[in-house]
Amino acid sequence: MVVGHHQDGVTTLAVHEPDGAHRCDVALPDAGVPAVVWAPDSSRFAVHLTTSGDPGSVHLVGAATGVATTVVDGRAEIPAGLPISLPTVHRVPTPDGEQVPCFVYRPAPAGAAAGTGTASTGAALDGASVVVVHGGPEAEAARLFSPMIQAIAAAGFTVLVPNVRGSSGYGKRWVSLDDVGKRLDSVADLAALQAWLPELGLDPARSALWGGSYGGYMVLAGTTMQPDLWAAGVDIVGMSSLVTFLENTSEYPRAAREREYGSLEHDRDLLIAASPITYLDQLRAPLFVIHGANDPRVPLSEAQQIAAALAERGIRHELRVYDDEGHGLAQRANRKDAFPAAIEFLAEILGR
Repeated sequence: MVVGHHQDGVTTLAVHEPDGAHRCDVALPDAGVPAVVWAPDSSRFAVHLTTSGDPGSVHLVGAATGVATTVVDGRAEIPAGLPISLPTVHRVPTPDGEQVPCFVYRPAPAGAAAGTGTASTGAALDGASVVVVHGGPEAEAARLFSPMIQAIAAAGFTVLVPNVRGSSGYGKRWVSLDDVGKRLDSVADLAALQAWLPELGLDPARSALWGGSYGGYMVLAGTTMQPDLWAAGVDIVGMSSLVTFLENTSEYPRAAREREYGSLEHDRDLLIAASPITYLDQLRAPLFVIHGANDPRVPLSEAQQIAAALAERGIRHELRVYDDEGHGLAQRANRKDAFPAAIEFLAEILGR
């Protein structure tokens, strides 16, 4: 059998005997997120591997030796001259003594942003940063290939990708640290990340939040509950109110999410206190909002009510609704329309 050891967003592999005894380590060319398929005779197995710098390669591994032979090199498909940013791994301290795991992608080399669709690049964005928060919340930001992160970094931003409390991949304790009444402890991790930016030589006044689904909720929570900290945000299919989200979502996500956020029947006050829309009077940051018209998990009304509130208060914003999308953007044409525009939105606001 092949056993994976997962740590800090990557999984290393080893071959073990059926009784669990270690046979050999698997020597893959880089650390990333692998998927394994055994040959029928168990003499070898194929590994599909994606890493921070590899969109997806296939390696053939001998089960007796752990030696890997590359069959398909995904890196060869990256266009020549396209810059690839590789992350460093960090722990960000919080005021209550926790440490938030975080991957940092520095900007790609100067002049390498051609093709990203952005106009404001290079020195204008020196010191500017974007914090990308994953969805879930019981999910994980892994060190795999992300065109979105690469595009943001190529535009000139430093990209921080944290696994705030509540994320999976760091044990049962960490994944439960944002349950129900602890929701705002996870939001507080955003403030800890912003306070840590000078350690990277970054300007705390020129940092934005970016996230989808629960990550979109975190964008809205950060910009409303911490209005002095964030210069802008990109909210993709995020929840602006945990109350209206639970009231209007489909039955199957409601049952699962009430265990995470609290129930409408018993925890309404907690849900109101943890909802970004409760703090709209504090919001000052411009927002770029993206949503699918057919989203069964986070209804379009969540985006519409935040956009209406922004319009009423005269705060710069843009709402892009895609009629052929659900929970996120699956169509390439829509991604090419939305994401470069969102990056340009941030570049205009965070540029010098």
